[in-house]
Amino acid sequence: MIKIRKINPYALYIHCDAAMDYGPKSPGGVGIEIEFPDSVALDPIKLELGKYISANIERLELEAIIKGMEEVLKLFERHYDALKNVNTIIITTDRHSLNDNEKTSPFRIKDWRKNNWHNYEGKAIKNSDLLEKLDKTRKKLSDKTYRPVRIEFLPSKFNKAADRLSKKGKKKALTSDSIALKGLKQGKRKFDGEEINYSFLKVKDEYEIHIYKKEPSVISGK
Repeated sequence: MIKIRKINPYALYIHCDAAMDYGPKSPGGVGIEIEFPDSVALDPIKLELGKYISANIERLELEAIIKGMEEVLKLFERHYDALKNVNTIIITTDRHSLNDNEKTSPFRIKDWRKNNWHNYEGKAIKNSDLLEKLDKTRKKLSDKTYRPVRIEFLPSKFNKAADRLSKKGKKKALTSDSIALKGLKQGKRKFDGEEINYSFLKVKDEYEIHIYKKEPSVISGK
């Protein structure tokens, strides 16, 4: 039996998702759906943003959360009186590692920041630039609205609207490298020595593919 999340009737929900293609620059998009409580006389807002290039799916998911919060900041500036019945702002993501029990916890980010964005084992925290921006945007949103802001995991089957919007976003004509992984080299995806053309894959085709990511090289003193 599927356990459906309990909805806070006084919360403003920001549903976030991301999608990306496979290609030399990995084009992707983000989708955001903003839902208001029944007591707020505003229609849901749907945003499709893209096309981002040379990022990865986690950076796209982080970007979706940040853009969602930035949009709600604008809404409170324009419609503060209309939103007075909102008691909480809840951001949903279907990427489990980005809920507040995992990477996006303000307390964890605070500790990482104090430790120069390294964990207790001394390993560098990935996507620290976007986590820093997420944390600052969340604080600004909470300070401006006087509401708590939480990030919660939501299974993808309950996040389909944001998913559809993100797929539309990745098809937009304009491109942005604002969240690109700078210096990342992508190896070609190969099978038996030949590069795969994914557009030729058919339903029920099966391939065993090994993908290796080359991290940017770091040269001392440069």
